[in-house]
Amino acid sequence: MTEQIHVMEPGGGQQKPHFVLVPLFAQGHMIPMVDLACLLAARGALVTVVTTPFNSTRFKALIDRANACGLLIRLAELRFPGAEVGLPEGCENLDHIRTHEEVIKYFLALSMMAGPLVACLRQQWPKPTCLVSDSCNPWTRSVARELGLLRFIFHGPSCFFLLCSRNVHEYASSGDVPGDMFQPFFIPGLPQKIEVVRAQALRFFDYPGREKLQEQVTEAEATADGLIINTFRELEAPYLDLYQKALGKTIWPIGPVSLANKEAEYTVLRGNKTTANEAERISNWLDAKDTASVTYVSFGTLAANSPSHTFEIGTGLEASNRPFIWVIRQRDMLPEVEKWLPELEERTRSRGLILKGWAPQVMILSHPSVGAFLTHCGWNSTLEALSLGVPMITWPHLSDQFLNENLVVKVLRTGVALKPQMNTRFVSRESEGLIAREDVERAIEAVMDGGEEAQARRQRAKQLAIEAKKAMEPGGSSYESLTLMIQHVLDDTVVTDA
Repeated sequence: MTEQIHVMEPGGGQQKPHFVLVPLFAQGHMIPMVDLACLLAARGALVTVVTTPFNSTRFKALIDRANACGLLIRLAELRFPGAEVGLPEGCENLDHIRTHEEVIKYFLALSMMAGPLVACLRQQWPKPTCLVSDSCNPWTRSVARELGLLRFIFHGPSCFFLLCSRNVHEYASSGDVPGDMFQPFFIPGLPQKIEVVRAQALRFFDYPGREKLQEQVTEAEATADGLIINTFRELEAPYLDLYQKALGKTIWPIGPVSLANKEAEYTVLRGNKTTANEAERISNWLDAKDTASVTYVSFGTLAANSPSHTFEIGTGLEASNRPFIWVIRQRDMLPEVEKWLPELEERTRSRGLILKGWAPQVMILSHPSVGAFLTHCGWNSTLEALSLGVPMITWPHLSDQFLNENLVVKVLRTGVALKPQMNTRFVSRESEGLIAREDVERAIEAVMDGGEEAQARRQRAKQLAIEAKKAMEPGGSSYESLTLMIQHVLDDTVVTDA
């Protein structure tokens, strides 16, 4: 049975800690934050998740399911002030954003939610005891200060990325990092040699026009009462220790949060609702395939591919002569792709399943027939694959994904790069010629060929999966880290109330 933690009130009653979670409204950020809500509620806490009308629709079914199971999770739905900054009506999630100008407007609109959130939380009962904010929401600092709340930063990316990008920034000012964005160098301050180019080792907002936001993010982290990271000690111990020492902050690694619930229904509802018929269709298709024979392909919700790159991926999957599931997001279903795709589907009907839009990724990755994952290396996807023992084929598109690839391929050695030494700052719909069908075919063969190197890679992935599951169980490193984090909140509550 899951341990529940309470603190005694002076009058002899019991008080539940009340966590307020403020995610960044982007699918890759909301999913782990809702997982965290489930973990906290399972330990006896009351949890309020801040959201907006549109974003509520993406995980309300999961919250309803959690409530039906006795977990105390509620939604605080606030209006998103997009219209005030000139964003189109209904543009409430980052996956609606198309241009650099809209990104700036989006984060400005987010910061305008501070006042309404303060008013909302003043009405909450029992009153909140701790605010947990996505690292990309620095505006929550003023909310916590006004209400006198503890404030923790929740980091969605890997600690490896956080440490590396911080070190590159710190050493750049001293001249130890080349000014040329594409000149290779070794990241300073690491226990091993990792060679990168600066363009692929930047912090989230180290881009023109976003300097002020990066300063706010850095300051919000520096003044936080602690950090929560979706990782586990057995995976990133040296980077956790070095990052904690660099910041002088307590870090609680509490992941992989994707293992928060093992129920099949949870994996189907997680992130966005998949119909029962669609989930059954996918499951039946996978059931008919041999163990570790299927390549699963998905590039997350924010990555965008040009039609030519989509063609190369598809023809590479076809040339591999192996079973595959390929998820193509609606944003990549351009007219050229719409016209070309039915022909590929017909030619690969006996061994290919192409899904358009959303797919229940954890359900797919956890199936024994999946033997490889062609991924953009977003941290959620990377950690899900690692926690389920699936080797990866890495093709990063932007931001932290390049450093995550280095962690997977060079440090953990559980993946193969689709295109080694790809010199670009980001992969977008306008990108051309970065990959070829031969790259896809080669990488799939390297992971799936059953040779000695592939077997060793697969064995390392399976061992990490064992350690990930242990970390989340009672007595495990992440389970105990979450206990310490909750106890820290309770101890502060007792001191404050005394």
